[in-house]
Amino acid sequence: MKNVMEDVVRERLDALLRGMDCCKCEKCVNDMTARSLNSLAPKYSNSETGELYSRAGILNQQNLIDIDVQIAKSISIVTEKPHKS
Repeated sequence: MKNVMEDVVRERLDALLRGMDCCKCEKCVNDMTARSLNSLAPKYSNSETGELYSRAGILNQQNLIDIDVQIAKSISIVTEKPHKS
């Protein structure tokens, strides 16, 4: 069982963070990922074929915009109050 949305969020988050000046430690990135995933509908799959279909359904332009908006919100929130070790 796999949440395909988690892979997509991690990929998009990584790409968005490349150009940003904020904390990119593991704890902050995990906080950003968790906040984003809590705001997005999960897409579970239990097979490789199902994973491909789920990924294809997620990767349309509007879905990517919605995902990026949630990720940007999460980055902003975590950057304002980063995780302290």
